[in-house]
Amino acid sequence: MNERRELRARVRAAIVPGLEELVDPDADPADLIARAVAQSNRLRADLEVVEPEGDLRSRDAVARRARDDEREWVRGHLHDTALQILEFIAGDGFGTGLTAAQIAHLAGGAARDLRRWIDNVDQPAVAELLPALEQIAAQARTPSLSVRFVVGEIGVPPTGEQASAIAGAAREAVTNARKHARASQVIVRVQSAGDGRTLVTVSDDGIGFDPARAAGGRGLGVRTSIIGRMRRAGGHASIERAPGGGTLVTLLTCGQNA
Repeated sequence: MNERRELRARVRAAIVPGLEELVDPDADPADLIARAVAQSNRLRADLEVVEPEGDLRSRDAVARRARDDEREWVRGHLHDTALQILEFIAGDGFGTGLTAAQIAHLAGGAARDLRRWIDNVDQPAVAELLPALEQIAAQARTPSLSVRFVVGEIGVPPTGEQASAIAGAAREAVTNARKHARASQVIVRVQSAGDGRTLVTVSDDGIGFDPARAAGGRGLGVRTSIIGRMRRAGGHASIERAPGGGTLVTLLTCGQNA
């Protein structure tokens, strides 16, 4: 728990204030965007640092794995929140022309969400999967991107930690389709068995994804927000070329009795 407290303190002391610096509706948007560029570059470089493996024969190997899991858990959350908001602002809202008021709204909301996360990080997860996936699909829709949410046979969908993990991984997959794959259509499908085993797929019609990159886990979003997040929750993730083109992300959780 010392590792978690240290990471929490660092987020509170460095990352939240950086977001709050962008909350100035009267500032020049170009100045705020320049600050966001610098902050996003620093944060991405920091999150992409890979710690050395260490000696797995050591008596402290279990403790080291626990510390590594804590760091990956925090990296994944920061990637999905602060980094994505900062990069969105740095890119001027994908070239849409953000106003200072819009930047303040985005950065202020991200800062508040991080503060709530820091304060409640030790509380049990209570997320429910189907509403979370429906919200992800709704928030990702734009005039140029169609996002369909398809619900198959539902037995007992997971809740708590597994629901949070699969929803977070699905959000990253949808974000990748929008940011990197230049997709025009994304389909999020979910089905679950009676024992809680749940399958979610995210497919798109974009330019595709390099399977070697996915297999190696390279790329912060793939490594921490999809593959690592599912592994830490006891599940599995795979990324491959979709039939007919595009990318297929498969997320699978174990059953309640696994």
